[in-house]
Amino acid sequence: MLHRFFIFLVSFWFASNFCFADTPFVERPDVREFIQKMAHEHGFNKTQLKNLFSKIKLRPQVIQHIKKPLEKNPWNTYQMLFVNEWRIEHGVKFWRKYADALKKAEKVYGVPPAIIVATIGIETKYGQKTGEYRVLDSLANLAFNTSRSPFFKKELAEFLLLTREQHLDPLKVMGSYAGAIGQPQFMPSSYRAYAVNFSGSGKIDLMNDEVDVIGSIANYYKKNGWKKNSPVAIPAKILGNRYEYLQRKNKISQAMPSYELAKYGIVPQYQFDHNIRKVKVIQLQNHYNNEYWLGFHNFDVIRRYNPNDLYAMAVYQLSAYIVAVKERLNHG
Repeated sequence: MLHRFFIFLVSFWFASNFCFADTPFVERPDVREFIQKMAHEHGFNKTQLKNLFSKIKLRPQVIQHIKKPLEKNPWNTYQMLFVNEWRIEHGVKFWRKYADALKKAEKVYGVPPAIIVATIGIETKYGQKTGEYRVLDSLANLAFNTSRSPFFKKELAEFLLLTREQHLDPLKVMGSYAGAIGQPQFMPSSYRAYAVNFSGSGKIDLMNDEVDVIGSIANYYKKNGWKKNSPVAIPAKILGNRYEYLQRKNKISQAMPSYELAKYGIVPQYQFDHNIRKVKVIQLQNHYNNEYWLGFHNFDVIRRYNPNDLYAMAVYQLSAYIVAVKERLNHG
């Protein structure tokens, strides 16, 4: 009896999660509604969209990936993956190769070269891993088969608009399991909003034109509020156990004046400009204890790229190591 019940549960799970598996993707009511909306609001040809959507493939692995992002790992694991010798070494090489473009981007947008380089290094290993999924497949699977449907439907619509504007074949654009595109791994909405033809070639190319990639990332950070010559983060230390009050009240990551944090025993390991009005505590989980930092405005700007403290800290730390190694080599 128990065996039969187990078989029933498994059958029910597959039926509920892949209830449209036997139905052509394009015939699903929610897909047809989306096609109708794109035709009505953006002037797409319904017949052409139906033909395009008939070629979408189910990708269960995409849905599994989105449920288990790397940011769910503890900091020490995440740090080893992204802040490592390979990315530092190749970051220095990338900086040297594209020094002129990085210098120009800093002048135009006020974003330090190291932050731009580190972002490319973490996103795609300096262009080596830009994604192995068709973006159309990824976005469609996530738009119609996950709890984050509204977000991915929006990105799917943005992708169709993007391919129309850029004269791209939507079946040939490759990207990540989440639908991110090119060396900077821009989602389609970000591609349309922030990508720039920094190389002056006449066409934006975030797949193969590193100068466009550099300018686009700098533009992204600038338009999301990057403050020139402002800090990102500094290490903090904990005195006593008064900080536990903030943890109990779930206020540990709430931005507040540094003097307020000091009342709870959270102080910087070295001094910073106290004209900075608010800072937030960044708590990173390691093997046996937690690591604490103070994050400033620019830390949250990096989080606009990926809304996770681990990601922003990885970008910052990788950028700092790249600067240190580059300077050592320059003086060596």
